[in-house]
Amino acid sequence: MKLVRSLRKSSLAVALIGLMISQLGCQPDPGEALNDRKRRENDEEINAYLDKNNLKGQVVKDEVTGLYIVRTKAVPGGQTPQTGDEVKYYFVQSRLDGVVVDSSNFAGKTPNLVTIGSPGQGAITARLYNGLQLLKEGEVAIVLAPFDPTDNKSGNLLLPAYTPVRYDVTMVSVRSEDEQIQDYLAEKNLTAAEKTSSGLRFLRTQAYPDSAQVKAGQTVKVKYTGRLLNGNQFDSSTSGADFTIGTGAVIPAWDEAFVKLRVGEKATIVLPSSIGYGVAGRRNSTTGAYTIPPYAPLAFDVEVVSAK
Repeated sequence: MKLVRSLRKSSLAVALIGLMISQLGCQPDPGEALNDRKRRENDEEINAYLDKNNLKGQVVKDEVTGLYIVRTKAVPGGQTPQTGDEVKYYFVQSRLDGVVVDSSNFAGKTPNLVTIGSPGQGAITARLYNGLQLLKEGEVAIVLAPFDPTDNKSGNLLLPAYTPVRYDVTMVSVRSEDEQIQDYLAEKNLTAAEKTSSGLRFLRTQAYPDSAQVKAGQTVKVKYTGRLLNGNQFDSSTSGADFTIGTGAVIPAWDEAFVKLRVGEKATIVLPSSIGYGVAGRRNSTTGAYTIPPYAPLAFDVEVVSAK
């Protein structure tokens, strides 16, 4: 009887040890970081998706971002986005099971917009933002993306944390600042504007050749309206505001433009961000929201009221 009990205990111990080994075999490698493991699992899911949908022969993986790109319309000569470029695009974001998570306003024919390199790029996900930079103007592509650690990993019921996603992207346009300015000048019939070496476009719209020339160091009273190239007004002074010209007290474009004018004259000036507010842009001091986005070309209608 003692021998039987002993054998039973031994069998139970062996069974428990076997169960523990089996359970341990199913556990992830404790030396593998969670993010690394999730990324590896995402890659496995994406590759299974590519196989299932017969996309394996069309895909190109970007080793830097980890994104998988399937171009359904390639434009080899298309413009690739660079820092400071404005990109307009349509997208549909979905899970790999086909559930749609987010999309552009297709009904309103309103593409999304992002400026490459802008710290104020808004709510666009890192995965989509990186994908846009791998595509060219005019291209249509499927972008399969494992989770990105710089995105919010908390997830939600529709898109749980660490979920791989599919983006269907149409690249509507890629426009440098200079191209945006050219488009604006054409649209507003301002193509006669002088272009200086700084990129400033200057068009005198009311001349007073016998009036006093503005000189560097003078304080000028100026009436002005400033707009983004989409027409949104960000600043104006209809009664006139005083500025000292040629001393760095104003943006470089103003220092350059106003010494071209005489008292009483009016002009339209259009300028790249390099002589405007640059990569920093300008924020509302109360809300912190951008009134002038980074890399934004600007247009001003100005009038010199006085100079002294």
